Amino acid sequence: MQLLQFIDPMYGRCVGRIDGSDVVDITSTQRDVRTIYDICYRHGGCDIGLAEAVRSIEDTGSAPRRLPVDELLSNEDPARPRIHQPIDPSPVAPTALRIWLAGVTHADSARLREIEARQATGRPVNVYDQKYEECVQGGRPELFPKHDPESVVGPGYPIVRPIDTQRLVPEAELVSVYGRATAGKIVLLGYTAGNDVTDNGMEAMNPLNLPQAKNWSDGCGSIGPVLVTSDEFDPRDVDVSCEVWRSGRCIARKVGRTGSDHLNLRDGPAQMERALFTRFPLREGQLQALFWGTPLVFDESDLERGLLPGDVVRIRLGGGIGQLENPVIAQDATSQMNLPE
Repeated sequence: MQLLQFIDPMYGRCVGRIDGSDVVDITSTQRDVRTIYDICYRHGGCDIGLAEAVRSIEDTGSAPRRLPVDELLSNEDPARPRIHQPIDPSPVAPTALRIWLAGVTHADSARLREIEARQATGRPVNVYDQKYEECVQGGRPELFPKHDPESVVGPGYPIVRPIDTQRLVPEAELVSVYGRATAGKIVLLGYTAGNDVTDNGMEAMNPLNLPQAKNWSDGCGSIGPVLVTSDEFDPRDVDVSCEVWRSGRCIARKVGRTGSDHLNLRDGPAQMERALFTRFPLREGQLQALFWGTPLVFDESDLERGLLPGDVVRIRLGGGIGQLENPVIAQDATSQMNLPE
């Protein structure tokens, strides 16, 4: 089942199910269901599964309205229904979404990050090779958070290029989404696409810059467009592509494969899940998004200056997830500290 969230200027927040060329508006059948979060925690989605919970809602509700899916996915006019990210902080529980990311999970990513670090510093650097080998042997994966989930935007909304960026790049990734069942156990709800936008110029200078290279306000990543429920998605082998468009033409493109068959983790996704949920148990009423790391790394030969304001990033994942597209804008200057330049 493919689920999505959208904003309707007349009805507010809505959640829908894709049915062929239409979106079935679940909110129109029951007005208390406005988000996927509502389905998870107010209609039993974390206990019986999202797909079964949606079927139950539709069976007991009124006849739903339908919207053209292509029109909804492509519209950028706020005066008409517009796609929103598939999961986000609940309006009544803003701390109920956590976003964590994994790194060095694909061979090409590990190799190219090591090369970039050596080029940037002029010195031998083996931290990425070391982490890669550790993961292969079943050790702890590299995990880090997007500290502010509200800074991870949905399809069509802008990614922000920070003022002090050294070289900003897109990172196309598969994202798994989890909830907590009534009994307290972690449940896998579904999958979507993510763009873990990264200042890899800053990271290459020193790996300890990683938290700053991954985090800033108002657009440090994106997620969407739809959430494919776990009962209908095969995470073993997923095609992925990423394009950067500038002034109406594609200036950079990469394609590859992701999924559990392509991870360097000996125990697959369970190795990431164990490391994350052992130290950070999911609290009651929380959702967790976990980015799996990218197989597509844009080095300087692919994208010399990185992402610039005016660029558009288009990421596509298979399995029914679809295309995640975001424009890039410049970060607004701030003078909050009143410091001399």
